[in-house]
Amino acid sequence: MISKKLFSAVLATLVILSIVAGSTGAFAQTQTTTTAPEGQTIIQTAASETNFSTLMGLLKVANLTDTLNGTVNYTLFAPSNAAFDKIPSSTLANLANNTTALRRVLLYHVVPGTLLSNDIKGNGTFTTANGLSLPYSVTSTAVTVDNASITKTDINATNGVIHVIDSVMIPPANATAAATASATAGSTGGAGGGGRRE
Repeated sequence: MISKKLFSAVLATLVILSIVAGSTGAFAQTQTTTTAPEGQTIIQTAASETNFSTLMGLLKVANLTDTLNGTVNYTLFAPSNAAFDKIPSSTLANLANNTTALRRVLLYHVVPGTLLSNDIKGNGTFTTANGLSLPYSVTSTAVTVDNASITKTDINATNGVIHVIDSVMIPPANATAAATASATAGSTGGAGGGGRRE
């Protein structure tokens, strides 16, 4: 017959194990970091996600795939297909037929350096790959860049990181480059507001 002391000890152990298991499960559910398959660049990672098919098509048209497929680190705020669906098809067609305008829009989504979610704090601006100022804001409920909300963070790649956003960001028509920045030249540039170089 099991003594009361032994029974109490076993019961206490079971309770502790239950608490630990519950805590581990809760911790796992809060993680947003996704590691790309080993050896995959930003472009390779995006190409493997069907949710980025529109973005990938436009990056090819704009001749930016090599930029995001190299060894220089970038942060890509990547609009999902649903984000592009918000834009009239005629507007997308016009962009696809105007490489200069298309590159301006797409590079507005790229910040030199690897900028993880925990690097984005408060309010401020980042300097994009084409030298424009990209505003961001962090509240208790959302992280926004320009007019877009980040819906998934920290999709890690070998040459940077991807954050998924729910809207396509259009730079202001009168925005001018704060400093000379050329993504195609492979410049790492300085990302404002907490950007980090690797």
